[in-house]
Formats: sequence, C-alpha cells, structure tokens
Amino acid sequence: MRIIFTFLVLVFFSQVVLSQDLIVTTSGDSINCKITKVKNENIYFTFKHKDEIRNTLLPLERVSYHSANFFQTSEVPKDKITGHVDYQRFRFSINAGLGYETAKIGDAVPSDFKDYVRQLKSGFVFGADLSYYFSEVIGVGVKYAQFNSSNSLDNIYIEDSQGVRQYGRMSDKLSVSFIGPTFSTRFLNGRKDRAFFLSLGLGYMGYNDDKVMVNKYKMTGGTFGVSYDIGYEFNLSKKTNLGIQLSLISGNLFKYKWDDGTSVQTIELEKDEYESLSRIDLTIGLVFGK
Repeated sequence: MRIIFTFLVLVFFSQVVLSQDLIVTTSGDSINCKITKVKNENIYFTFKHKDEIRNTLLPLERVSYHSANFFQTSEVPKDKITGHVDYQRFRFSINAGLGYETAKIGDAVPSDFKDYVRQLKSGFVFGADLSYYFSEVIGVGVKYAQFNSSNSLDNIYIEDSQGVRQYGRMSDKLSVSFIGPTFSTRFLNGRKDRAFFLSLGLGYMGYNDDKVMVNKYKMTGGTFGVSYDIGYEFNLSKKTNLGIQLSLISGNLFKYKWDDGTSVQTIELEKDEYESLSRIDLTIGLVFGK
C-alpha cells in the first residue's frame, strides 16, 4: 500500500507542477508562454496578458531564441491552449524479455532438488499494453504479461507409503499470466520524442504447471495481482518508439487444483504455505502511438 500511495503522490505532483516555454524576441522581450507549434517560418504560442489568455504567432525572423519547458510554473492552463494537441493519445506496446521469480525456495524442498527449483525461477516474458491518455500526463489502459519457464530431470524416483519405488523423469512447464486495468502517468520531453512513464495495474494472475513426476499431473490456480511498471522510450519514427521497461508483478496463491488424470482435488494452503507468484521483469519492445 505504501508503494501505491507513493505512486499516486507522484501522479498528483506531475499535474500540479507544469512547465512553460520561453520566447525571446529580437527586440529583447521575454515571453512566458506555451509554444504550440513551429511551422511555415512562424512560431505559434499561447500567453497570458492582463488576465486574458491569447493565441498568437510571431515570424521566426523576429525571434532570437525559444526554449521548451524553460519555466517550472505555467501561467497558461493547459485547457486554454486551443486547436492543438501535441501528444499521442493512444499508446500500444508489445514487449519481451526476461523474468525472475523473487520468492525464497522453501525449506520443504529437498536439498537434491533446490538447484532444479532455482532454475525454474528464471524464464521468458512477453506481453502487451494498451493505454489511452486523457491529457499529456494521465492515462488508463489494460496490461497483459505472461511468464514461462521449464526444467526437467531424468532418473528420479518416487516412493509410496508401502515403500514401493517408481523410477522415471521429472519435469515442469510453468506459466504465470497477469491481466488487468492500469493507471499510468508519463513525462514527455520538450520535443515529445522521449518519455518516462509509470504505471500501476490491478488484475488477475493465472497459474498453470504441467508437471511430470514419473506420472503426469496438472496444477492450476488463480489469484489477485498487482503490477508496477517503470519505463523509458524514445522515437524510432513519428509514430513508433523503442522502449525499455522494468516491472514488478506480485501475488500469492492461496489454493490450487491438482489433476492427476483421474480426479481433480482443490488444495487449500495454510498461511505459511502460500505460493508466492511475485517476480521482476525486464523487457524491451516497440511502442506505437496515435
């Protein structure tokens, strides 16, 4: 909850502290304004004059210097800048990379199998994000991410209560997915060609493990999950960016279904037996905007 509170404070702060641009004319006048575009040898801007918001332009030949985000505070409310939206409202990304499950290996795991379980903690991640931004800073959307890992070991045995042993193979094919709505904020540079973003998601985590312990089994479950994303992206073209993203996805499995091929049991876990699904993902991907 402390992380969620900190995230919301950052979002609020980003709305309160708005930057403003500077234009210096050839006659030496400095104008605190919001530059909307530079086109056809003119610079278009919005400024405040005697409590009145005005939209105007100047020929570039009369401008000696101009800079975006020069002032920390803005005299011009963003909703007063008419006729120009200088940011992308839609953001769609596809990404892939590596994931690592952060849970500690339990004491109940035999020492002979700790390396086997440790290797299962690392895997491949792929996913997609879709967001719509109501303003340059604030957006909502949906996130999907899936983690996959696998491992196998030959020449193991299991022993039943009668002391009868069966020899064979052990393997796991594990997948953990997350899907849910997101709330995000982003910080664009002056040219709108680079962005730093934060995202918070609440959703469903699904768990599936196709297991072999001499015989085949399936373990499935689901739980509530939370995702935190932090990322940075830059332009490859006008509508395509390259982005890198660090994510923390967390959740605990309280129960699961165990299918041995002939029957399905629901196993309720005690508090000290909860299965952590938390992991860290590092991904890279393409970001498309409109």
